[in-house]
Amino acid sequence: FNLTDSEYYILVLEYANEGNLRDYLKKNFTSLKWNNKSQMALDITSGLKFLHSKEIIHRDLHSKNILVNNGKLLIADFGLSKKLADITSNSMGNNCGVIEYIEPQCFKSIKYKKDKKSDIYSLGVLLWEISSGRPPFSGCERSLLKDHIKDGNREEPTEGTPLKYQRLYQKCWDGEPKSRPDIEEVYEILKTSFDLQSPYLNMPNEDKSSKTDDDDLTIPSNYQNLNSRSKFNKLIVLINIKIIFFY
Repeated sequence: FNLTDSEYYILVLEYANEGNLRDYLKKNFTSLKWNNKSQMALDITSGLKFLHSKEIIHRDLHSKNILVNNGKLLIADFGLSKKLADITSNSMGNNCGVIEYIEPQCFKSIKYKKDKKSDIYSLGVLLWEISSGRPPFSGCERSLLKDHIKDGNREEPTEGTPLKYQRLYQKCWDGEPKSRPDIEEVYEILKTSFDLQSPYLNMPNEDKSSKTDDDDLTIPSNYQNLNSRSKFNKLIVLINIKIIFFY
């Protein structure tokens, strides 16, 4: 790591040796047991829980933005992410993203402001995808997809899915944002119902004397503009939780 006075920014982070979640499921789904699938769901939920605790929403969660490293899932690509306080009805990216993972409110009003419950909706679709091993709405015509979702259509549960897991993702993708659980509830349901362990439970304790203030734990306010100033097509940021915020 170093300092630079160049106008270009490059962030070098952990390599995800198993690619993105979409490809990982395609290649490995038949060999995954339910304890694997539920742990994968908890990995994503743990990352999102940390983001939301810092009042940051991702706004672009989908299976190609989840990377896999040695079986552990990492949230990636913060190009559309924002601090919750900075979001307005005119915020860039409010209606951007992968349609299959976007809540129906975004298709009903161009002035709709995404919030934490928007991420929860996307998380619900991801939990379904982990349970099914296939992309959502793969059989639906793209031209009809927005109306399909707006009209309340969702994917059907996959045979063999535990009922608690099924009910959880169905609550997450509820058409009414207020009816969706917050990330803490999703985390607790996954952790307790499936006897899972947080992927960061065994991380070394931090030296309290060197701990930074909360203001130092957030992404710099100008981070969302890095792409426009860079000669690279996309700045990918992995959230191995402590990489971004503590180092």
